[in-house]
Amino acid sequence: MDIDSVGPSLCSSASVSPALTVLLICQGGESPAACLEALARAGAGDATVLCCCPPEREAPIRALGDALLRAGGLAGFRCLPLAPGDDRYAAANRAAGEAGGSFLLLLSPDALLEPDSLPCLSARLAENSNLAGLNPLLLAPEGGTGPRRIRHLGCVADSRGQLHYLYEGLPDGHPLAAQRRAFQLAHEAALLVRREDFLAVGGFRPGLEGLAVPDFCLRLAAARKGVFSTEPSARAVLRDSFDSWKKCGLWNSLLQRGRLNPDLLRADYHSQVQADGLEYGLTPWLAEGPCGLILEAEDGGPDAAWLRWRHAPEPAALLHLLHLLPPERRAQALSLCRELPSSLPRAFAWYRDLAARLEDFGGRENLPWLREEAHSWRMRARRFRHGLLRPGLRALADAGIYACSLDNAPSMYDAWLELRENSLPAAKSLRVERTWPEIAVLMPVWNPEPEFLRAALDSVLAQSYGQWQLCLADDASTRPETPELLRSYAARDKRIRLVIRERNGHISRASNSALALADAPWAAFLDHDDLLAPDALLEVARHAAERPGLRFLYSDEDKIDAAGVRRTPVFKAAFDPDGYCPGHLSAYAVAALREAGGLRPGLEGSQDFDLSLRVTEKLRSEEIAHIPRILYHWRIHAGSTSGSVATKPYVLEATRRALAESAQRRGLDAAVLPAGKNNIFKLELAVPPDLRCSVILLANGPGPLRPGLADCLRGLARRLRLETLWQPLTPSALPAGLPKTWPPRLNGRVLPPAGPHWSTACRTAARAATGDVLLFLSADLLPVGDCRPEQLAALALRPDLPLVGGCVWKGGLLWHAGLYPDVTGLPFPLQRGAAPGLLPSLCWGQLLLTRRVLAVSRHCMAVRRKDFLESGGFDPALGPLAEVDYGLHREEQGRFTLISPWGQWLLPDGAKDEKLTPQARECFLERWGDIVRGHGLRNPQLRAAPDYGWMLDLNGA
Repeated sequence: MDIDSVGPSLCSSASVSPALTVLLICQGGESPAACLEALARAGAGDATVLCCCPPEREAPIRALGDALLRAGGLAGFRCLPLAPGDDRYAAANRAAGEAGGSFLLLLSPDALLEPDSLPCLSARLAENSNLAGLNPLLLAPEGGTGPRRIRHLGCVADSRGQLHYLYEGLPDGHPLAAQRRAFQLAHEAALLVRREDFLAVGGFRPGLEGLAVPDFCLRLAAARKGVFSTEPSARAVLRDSFDSWKKCGLWNSLLQRGRLNPDLLRADYHSQVQADGLEYGLTPWLAEGPCGLILEAEDGGPDAAWLRWRHAPEPAALLHLLHLLPPERRAQALSLCRELPSSLPRAFAWYRDLAARLEDFGGRENLPWLREEAHSWRMRARRFRHGLLRPGLRALADAGIYACSLDNAPSMYDAWLELRENSLPAAKSLRVERTWPEIAVLMPVWNPEPEFLRAALDSVLAQSYGQWQLCLADDASTRPETPELLRSYAARDKRIRLVIRERNGHISRASNSALALADAPWAAFLDHDDLLAPDALLEVARHAAERPGLRFLYSDEDKIDAAGVRRTPVFKAAFDPDGYCPGHLSAYAVAALREAGGLRPGLEGSQDFDLSLRVTEKLRSEEIAHIPRILYHWRIHAGSTSGSVATKPYVLEATRRALAESAQRRGLDAAVLPAGKNNIFKLELAVPPDLRCSVILLANGPGPLRPGLADCLRGLARRLRLETLWQPLTPSALPAGLPKTWPPRLNGRVLPPAGPHWSTACRTAARAATGDVLLFLSADLLPVGDCRPEQLAALALRPDLPLVGGCVWKGGLLWHAGLYPDVTGLPFPLQRGAAPGLLPSLCWGQLLLTRRVLAVSRHCMAVRRKDFLESGGFDPALGPLAEVDYGLHREEQGRFTLISPWGQWLLPDGAKDEKLTPQARECFLERWGDIVRGHGLRNPQLRAAPDYGWMLDLNGA
């Protein structure tokens, strides 16, 4: 496509056509003052500016716009206040609808246009119908002794579809910077488009956040049948030095995690480099790019280190950059490292697959240099792994790069795979006894991809434990190669048993057909496209042999893509019948399977979950065990529930039905309701109408009763028999007008002061209460969201639960969702500081579930009054750990503390928790330290992170 060639500059000193409207979106903290002043100097004398900004910033921005109008720098200026909840892209869409003229300039406060740049942009876009949009050349600010450096010349895609800024860091006077080029994407900082094109494609699509601009560009280019370009004679300063990291890093991270289609962008990096007469090659870490083009300064400063890492991303370069950055920038860079997985090294399998793809790409695209380098890398792959990859990952770990939660740094798993997984105690080093059980692997099969089926079968053949039988049931596959492949494997090994079903009965019936072939004492399930870890059956056999009373075993798991790259691990805790999520690998005593009647037809998609519920409901806790090893790799591909539950919507209904019928079997009168995302549900219990509940409001101040809490208690009084007790912690918390001002239905009383210790106040109030259930609440709480305190009271009636609590929020962030054990011997508040929208994706969705914890927040807890008084209540000597001490004492009796998503409460911002004194700390560690360190709520591979999530142990501590 002809996008015009390099020629005389189209710039002139004339102002821009009146057909231009500038959309300036001011949502972040960057002031638009410098941007607006630069815009006036850039030739915007005949342009209208529509500035979208928060209402609180409107006055100073409007004053600046009016001043520029009076000076003749702009033809028009309007402020459009951002609506609550608006993002910048929704604001741009709304502003574009109000704009006039032919052209729109989408402008960010981060971009400072240089003098007379607008006429150049407008003239070129007006003259070339092949252009979908146009950027100025985006440069770093002036400064230092060297030449100015280019921050954005254009976006290109490498062989994997990964995004790069072409020649980032090139001196602005270099001949390559003067070339007019065609690109698939444009930069949002200063993007000129035709208004009619913008409106025709619907502007930016909602909900895409950082992908909104690439999505817009792809749709606009397709509709226009055009390309994007950069005008070298139009220039702007791009103030964000990490811009390429954020933009490319987001795209590339999503691509690496399988969230984007790799075919969205056509590989064009190599063609741009070749057209410039340069070789296209690889770094030792398989980063693609031009060979021999020096793109960083030689001054050894942060800018040079930045460019060195951008073009040759490897651990040593990253650590050098972090070392040179000032503290504030270093903290920002560290966050980007963790949030964007493409910033950090991957596991060896990823590089191995990439090298093979690069060698193939080099052959297809006639890139001999690239092909030879990729081939050479494959020949010395082991040297890379042991000489570069693992030392690099160790250096990053030692520097604290991974010192955060796994949720906030997914690349931590890559480091763990290389540095720790193979150093875990190996079951294969044990002596296998003849008495160890034979294990049947049950595999229902229906029309899988042949390569996935072969891999699944081979993973069984490769087991380090040889006492197995593989029971295959083909469910009347319509692909003829499927039964042929199964027959060929069955002929190879006498341990493989095969039945070909005449009629398709779906996965439950096919699994039962496989079970009918088994005569081993234990059985494990394997889907026809998944993989077993090499020691999977050995671990199952070892645990079954060492604990003969076991009837059900489950392990940790992860996902694996078509290239054999593993990600998204699930590190599980000890069995929790309320939080329940065994998943894969699940192994059963065959007698228990047959006693349960096998898998039930009609629950396809959640048939294994239903089976595990029906089996474990009949088992004692000592008959269930967790194997803390990743023994199962769940295949990611189109149509697999490992990719998305939405791929198979019937899974949701099957899971809901399985839970509802489980509740019925357990004698619970409950409805099953969605808990917020995908395949996660919660039970809504029926509240006994005669339930007597005493709400104890623990008060540090004299009130009054907050209206939101009063409304919540009124609703509670309609559902059960309520009394409300105001328990002052100090004399100053005695109220003046309470409870006379309370609604009569609250049945309120004021108790004498009983503090200042919280533990003492709880015990005193419990003696004065008359309810069957005590609901302790801080008097300054407010209910938020779907807060249903009657559910906590109903749950507290269960005799196996000593305490029940809810989630507490503070300042709009999670404050307390339960205390969990750490290797230090002390508990910690899991995911403190998390934003509400992140809860579905944190800790494998656990925070949305009813689940076991060491302790709940003292600000919100329910307990049976009789049990509380008989136990003596909380021990004041433990301070803020008193509720943990209470729960652990009850665990010795086989009773466990539970947290419920039905309790959602907000603390005022100024609320403070009791400080842990050295004496209380030592007392707790002496009493419970060893128990907490080895507690089953913590997977042995995990420990508490500084940001309150779970982090992987990379040091073997």
